Amino acid sequence: MWFICASNKNLFGDKLKLFGSVRLDYNPEFDPKLNPRIAAVYTLAQKHNFRASFQNGYRFPALFEAISYVNNGNIRRVGGLSYINNGLNYLDNSYTLASINAFNAAVNRSVAGGATTNAAALQNRDLLEVTNLGETRPERINSFEIGYKSVLLENKLVVDIDAYMNEYDGFLGQVEVAVPYRAGTNLTQQVTVGTDEAVLASVQTNRNNQQIRYRVYTNAKNRYTNYGSALGLTYNFYQKFTIAGNINYNDITENKNRDIFVTGFNTPNWATNLSFGNREIVKNLGFNVGWRWQESFLWESPLVNGTVPAFHSFDAQVTYKVPQAKANIKLGGTNILNRNYVQYAGGPTLGGLYYLALTFDGLLN
Repeated sequence: MWFICASNKNLFGDKLKLFGSVRLDYNPEFDPKLNPRIAAVYTLAQKHNFRASFQNGYRFPALFEAISYVNNGNIRRVGGLSYINNGLNYLDNSYTLASINAFNAAVNRSVAGGATTNAAALQNRDLLEVTNLGETRPERINSFEIGYKSVLLENKLVVDIDAYMNEYDGFLGQVEVAVPYRAGTNLTQQVTVGTDEAVLASVQTNRNNQQIRYRVYTNAKNRYTNYGSALGLTYNFYQKFTIAGNINYNDITENKNRDIFVTGFNTPNWATNLSFGNREIVKNLGFNVGWRWQESFLWESPLVNGTVPAFHSFDAQVTYKVPQAKANIKLGGTNILNRNYVQYAGGPTLGGLYYLALTFDGLLN
């Protein structure tokens, strides 16, 4: 459920335009959230437009993130609402998977050095991290943006540049945890984390008969700030021939403290697009050719981590208008050279896509 109230105001002879709105979002599982937005556009010499905006927003956990409970056998996927946790006690009586992996790696090294498994486990117990999740809450973002746009060179060149910064608080994601159980009880009696018995239950060899693992939806403990900028140019250099391009930079700040799960920025730092075309090179016939490129980047997710290689591709389209039929015929393709690439780690390999489309703009006479 949501409600919106908006208003605008023009000042200084309509050179300064102010916009504002307030949105109220309500979810019965959480307190109501108020989301304000303000924006301003200032026009100088009728050609130079400067803009700035701020907005605040919330994302409530989706249905699966909030109330799911799916038993996948070895791991149970659980929603973040507190009453889903009743009787499971993963919120305050579990260890994180990341710390268990580090703990078992240290145990294996100690055993290789001659220690017994139990002695090695107790020796490396400080590596185990108690989860301490807390109750799930809505994800929040504060977003700032500034920009400039103008039409220059006798209206032949369009320039558009902007910069933004987003601050995320309570980023929603999944953390895998393990609840320790007493040996020989068929996973019916939990053991309190921090005790010797819980430490021994966390050893890899005891996984099946002394641990139940959960993948829990929860909030990140750190705040994350991502930022970026984009520059776009469009130049009508001769008759109806146009060349256009944009370049984008995006990044995220690093936190000194490790979080309870990998947030995964999953965005290349640099990406660009170029295009060349004429909407009517001869009567009723137009074309456009585009080139896309992005650099390699690290992809992180609960499914797979890996580096996505850089790739570039060419797209092309020819359009023919049929005025008598109020129709357009489009022939084209994306990645027309059929250079295979992937967009994310663990994803499918993509090749060329070619199409022929017939579009009617109105009813036939």
